[in-house]
Amino acid sequence: MGQKDLTAKDLESRPEVFADIINALIYEGEQVVLPEQLQPAPTETLYENMAEELNEKLGEEACSRLRNQYNDVSKYETEDQRIKIQYVLENESGENYRLILRKAGYEGAVYRSEYEEKQIYPVVILVLYWGDKEWKSYLDLHEFFKDNLKDAILRKYVDNIKLHIFPMARLPGEVRQRFKSDMRIVVDYLAEGESYKPTGQVIKHIESVIRLLYALTGEKELPVILADIQGKQRKGEEIAMAGYFTTYYTAKCTQEGIQQGIQQGMERISNLMRILLDSGRNEDIRRSVEDEEYREKLLREFNL
Repeated sequence: MGQKDLTAKDLESRPEVFADIINALIYEGEQVVLPEQLQPAPTETLYENMAEELNEKLGEEACSRLRNQYNDVSKYETEDQRIKIQYVLENESGENYRLILRKAGYEGAVYRSEYEEKQIYPVVILVLYWGDKEWKSYLDLHEFFKDNLKDAILRKYVDNIKLHIFPMARLPGEVRQRFKSDMRIVVDYLAEGESYKPTGQVIKHIESVIRLLYALTGEKELPVILADIQGKQRKGEEIAMAGYFTTYYTAKCTQEGIQQGIQQGMERISNLMRILLDSGRNEDIRRSVEDEEYREKLLREFNL
């Protein structure tokens, strides 16, 4: 598991963040799922893979091979001490064209385990896609098996399973506004980029947020901010997160402005030297190098 998945899992596992994600993405911001109603659910399921044995021992009796599969974060929503529903969050940083099969396997394992249990409940799996590019891989089982399901009659008898993909780095503003937890900072930061303007929102899990942002963006200033925050926390000082981001972006924009100004200045002087050379004004070249006021006069003369 890469750093992107690990850092996302670290933040999403917090009950208030998990509930916030479900409420924002499924219930359009309505506070339906409450943190206190959530309980940890298994993130590992087992299945038997007979394909390898069958390939190796075609015609012979095959022994099944036990395999396991993991998802990132899973929680039960409970009501009156009974499981009402199981929510699963799966993080993806790149396209995975076989993800639909993994979802089918996980759902099947959960429902099979319910067959012999007293409690039965549905499973909802959301894919949080952190990539920059648009997700173009298969979104349902019929699409995945399209070459095998050209017969419309047959297609009716193959149950369809769909992926629910949410492009977390490119969510529109009206969706981002539904978030109430630290996840609002993350999705705004990713979507707005250099135009990001921090609000007065208090960040509860500062280290988790910055680690996730660093894993997703690689911006070298973020570890510096994190180290400074950790130092202040050890001293018991209050953390004004908006101030950190404001200072960071102000410094970044200032530095970019300085670099742009230097580049423009060099281009003006280069153009001046070219004009003087083409005109054979070698004495003016020598004098403009030594005399700043004379150089500015020449720049104005040639509208540079």
